[in-house]
This record gives sequence, structure tokens and C-alpha cells, in this order.
Amino acid sequence: MVMSMVHCETKLAPFVFSSTTGQWRAAAPMLWSAMPVSPMDHTYLRRHHAYGCFYWESTLIKRRELLVLNIRRMEFSIAKLPSSRWGTLGVAIVEAGEGRLGLFGIRDGTAGGKPDLCYTVRRNKGKNSGQWQMVKTFALGSEGLNYIKAATERYVLLICSEAPRFVGLSMEMPDLEYISVDVKKLQLERVCLKPFGNSLSRKRIYAHFPPSLSSATI
Repeated sequence: MVMSMVHCETKLAPFVFSSTTGQWRAAAPMLWSAMPVSPMDHTYLRRHHAYGCFYWESTLIKRRELLVLNIRRMEFSIAKLPSSRWGTLGVAIVEAGEGRLGLFGIRDGTAGGKPDLCYTVRRNKGKNSGQWQMVKTFALGSEGLNYIKAATERYVLLICSEAPRFVGLSMEMPDLEYISVDVKKLQLERVCLKPFGNSLSRKRIYAHFPPSLSSATI
């Protein structure tokens, strides 16, 4: 399936291309007035996919909503993030199993405390269905940069570093530590250490390589 999002003056309209008919068809649009953003607002940072839905986050200016597009019904909706002191540098939406939605987010430290990485799951059964439950927290141990760079089906990639410091009259930028989070095992593993600079924009996460790119096995 190929999909295009058209920003109209009054609404956000998705179009879907059918490989069967060779034509585009319009899906149900969502009015800008129904969303907490303006047509020119670019603060929906990244797109995530889980269980047949696309999610756009909007934590950049402390908003607490997700724009949701159900690609089976081709309908928009707004979903609330769990209440917490989420940082402004992104969250990660993952599949938590049994149809449950999982969310990784970096929670700001308070009263001089250090930030931590939180994993919450939205319940989908019983009287508490739709509520978010905290599953695990990971202490990051750094008050500098803590950033969720990307997420795949199995892994979340973090970037962490200490705060910059002055050496004489010049500012010394710290190295960037890349950390992977195993979504299934909920384990952190250090991937590499890179110098500060263009590393933030040039590094990407890859997983599930095809056989031709995989390591040789016996």
C-alpha cells in the first residue's frame, strides 16, 4: 500500500494508491479544527506504526497527544499519552504483545534528579482498558542529552551524553553514547560511542537484515 498525506487549507486528507486498480482514492479527512495543531505546525515529530495504525507524536512543545490513523478503516483520531513529565525529544511506540500498545519515553528529572527511560503499556482488557500502566524504568544517569533516536519492531535506539563543559574559554562537547533497548527482553545494551557533531543526524538504526546481509552462520 502506498499512502500520501495532503495538507489542505481546512483539513488533513490521506490518499491511498491501489495496485489493483492503479488509482488513488481519498480516505476520510480530519479537520484541522479538530486537532490541537495548525496547518503549518510541524511539531508532530515522527511517525510510528503498531497494530495497523500510524501514530504521530507531538511532544516537542510539551503536548500530550498522538495523532492516530487507522489504516484499516482509514480514519483519524487523537489519543492521549500517559500522564508523566515526558521530555521534549520524542517517544517510541511499539507493539507490547497481545494487542497492547507499548510506549517508551524519557521522563524529565525533578528536584535535581536525573532523567530515566520509562516503559508503559496500555491495557486493552477489563475495566481498566485504555489506561496506561508503568512496566519498568531505567536510570539513564546523565543530565545532559537523552534522546530517543529511532525505533523498530524489536529495538529502540537511544542517544545519551553528559552536559557540555567549559575548558578555559572554549566549550568541550562530550561523546555521544548509543544504547539499544530490546523491546521484548527490556534490556539495555551499549552499541558504540561517537564524537559529538554530525553524529546526531547521520546515524540510523537497521534491523532484520535480509539473508544476504546477515552474518554467516553454521
